[in-house]
Amino acid sequence: MDGDSRLGRELYLPRRVTPGPLVSVVVLGYRRPAHLRRTLESFLRVNSYPNLELVLADDGSPPALQDEMRRLPFGTFLLSADNRGLGANTNAGLRAATGDFILQLQDDWLCDGPSGFVEAAIDVMTERPEIGLVRLRQPQPELRYTRWTSRGGLSVRVFDSPPASRRDFVYTDTPHIKSRAFVQFIGDYLESRYMQKTELDMRDRFNAQTRFRAAFIEGHHLFEHIGADLSFNEPPPLARLSAAFERLPGLRAVVRLYRRVKRKLDR
Repeated sequence: MDGDSRLGRELYLPRRVTPGPLVSVVVLGYRRPAHLRRTLESFLRVNSYPNLELVLADDGSPPALQDEMRRLPFGTFLLSADNRGLGANTNAGLRAATGDFILQLQDDWLCDGPSGFVEAAIDVMTERPEIGLVRLRQPQPELRYTRWTSRGGLSVRVFDSPPASRRDFVYTDTPHIKSRAFVQFIGDYLESRYMQKTELDMRDRFNAQTRFRAAFIEGHHLFEHIGADLSFNEPPPLARLSAAFERLPGLRAVVRLYRRVKRKLDR
């Protein structure tokens, strides 16, 4: 075993298991073993919750890259021979997860802390079972919410359901923890070749239901994005043109302003 592999296993294996529900950490990967290693090791360094199941779902990376991934300390490897898209890869990971709660994480997010965030999310969802998802990134400021203080003293934003606008991203594919009841209720991800279509479909399905709500625990903006290169699949031509347009000098700010105004008008 090489030194890096030992480091990863030492971060994971010696933790003392204490009573508490099993949390499945489902990491979605594609062609980025170096990013994946940084993501996993940063999470394991910060995390303080001991009862974890680590699942890697890789969406058809070349065999040589999958061999690199096998050196990481996952308990379950779902290494597809084909690139099927974000939806199919996510579904494979979620079906393999056996935990009462699932932390969903793509392979390009560094965890900055603070520790204790898994325990906090479990406490919130256990105390209020209608909260099916806890975001681990700062939400958009325009999302409407009610502030609630948990029995443990956590200050929590509980977002309106349904949201003020059908275009609001209450649901998120950035790092989050969700209950198994929520996963079973919301159903499978759309298995499209286009990542954007999959994400928009899940946003719309979440916004259309009122059984479960999403929340954000104050102070738990935990992850830094480290790269969108080599994404899960090639975006459609219009998205590629839009991305190229935004890279032109001075136009990114104009596009952001346009999108903010458009969101307000859509409400």
